[in-house]
Amino acid sequence: MKLTGTILRCLARKVNSGGKETYVTNLLVLDPDNSTGTNYAVEVWDEKPHDLRLMSEIALTVIGVVNKNSGVPAFRAVIAPRFEAEKAPAAA
Repeated sequence: MKLTGTILRCLARKVNSGGKETYVTNLLVLDPDNSTGTNYAVEVWDEKPHDLRLMSEIALTVIGVVNKNSGVPAFRAVIAPRFEAEKAPAAA
């Protein structure tokens, strides 16, 4: 599932997963395509922390559901390759 939205909150933390250091970036993403303006809690696990600007657009590919019992749907996702390429600095 693809999720494109606006970043409302971004917090990264270091965790030890299977004896390996990794980072979890927790995002709160507003889905503007949803008529009710649904917010989604999203976890992005990666080898590096993501420092994303609040109120900027992001494209995510959802790879799993973390929690579906609370009021805010929670997903595990990866940042879409298109978005990664756009935020990379241009070569001189």
